[in-house]
Amino acid sequence: MFSLIRNVDGSTETLKDSSSQLDKTFNTFSEASLLAKKLNRITNEGLHWEVHETIEPII
Repeated sequence: MFSLIRNVDGSTETLKDSSSQLDKTFNTFSEASLLAKKLNRITNEGLHWEVHETIEPII
């Protein structure tokens, strides 16, 4: 799974799902990358989103 992250003033932010406070996750790199590119077009350069592979917990 993949998520979008960015660094803001030394802190790491993770993109949240708009319908909850949970992290927004993507099944494929291409899905995450597409949204990151869209968001980065309207975001200041120092605040760009990057795709990060998340490690799923073993249940």
